[in-house]
Amino acid sequence: MPVYRYDYLGAIGDAATYIQPLVVETVEAGQAPQNRGAIPLPKADFGHGSSRNLGARQATGAAIYIFLTQDAVVPSPDTIEHLLAPIRSGEAVATFARQLPRPEATLLERFSRYFNYPEHSQLRTEADIPRLGVKAFFFSNVCSAVRADVFWAAGGFPEDVIMNEDMALAARLLRAGHCIKYVAEAEVLHSHDYTLQQQFRRNFDVGAYFADAGPALAGARVGGEGARFVLEQLRYILRHGRPDLMPRVIAESAAKFTAFQLGRRHHWLPRALKKRLSMHSYHWDQH
Repeated sequence: MPVYRYDYLGAIGDAATYIQPLVVETVEAGQAPQNRGAIPLPKADFGHGSSRNLGARQATGAAIYIFLTQDAVVPSPDTIEHLLAPIRSGEAVATFARQLPRPEATLLERFSRYFNYPEHSQLRTEADIPRLGVKAFFFSNVCSAVRADVFWAAGGFPEDVIMNEDMALAARLLRAGHCIKYVAEAEVLHSHDYTLQQQFRRNFDVGAYFADAGPALAGARVGGEGARFVLEQLRYILRHGRPDLMPRVIAESAAKFTAFQLGRRHHWLPRALKKRLSMHSYHWDQH
């Protein structure tokens, strides 16, 4: 094994054979396979909202759209059934799944998943905005479902935002009088162990979204959740016997806060600097 014989690593790389990927489709007995296609999209043309709208337009005749990111793992077929149930019953027009950390996720990332995706489901309406603030609009396209007619009536996902297109859609739906639901029974594996630099860049983009959101978030309280996150995170690492992670928590919190504040003031920054600070640098060439 290379972990013991590191001198073999070069030889293994030289001997590696790379094959073209195959798409394997499993079909239940008695059912015919459905045609599926991939739409090539250059990175320069990618947008979190526009790309998903493009995919939705291809799903002609669909009553419900399901959105799933490429790095989410669906551990059970029951996930989709749980996700769709509130829409089919009329309880909600849009739903999103619970994200659980991957087995290899760090302790800090595990906390992040558990903090943002609790074990109990939650139905939200416009009446929850004064109590929850922008948290009322929390919605994730990592694994989500939306009724197709309501999706287009709301204008689909906004195409001019750097990220958080899912939050923007949720805000539109709530303000239109609809209900959205977080479905804890619908579980997917999804987590990111970001470096400090990646945390900074991502939160710069979050701040930029809030700067540009305009009426979508009007009247919703922003702030307070970040401080609660840090305090709970510190308690979490202490409960797990990892006080050595405290410097990391403090460094991440400082990076996130600084980046978010810079992002909210991105209109004052030159484009070249915004591209260096941003995780989605291509956005600044598009807008």
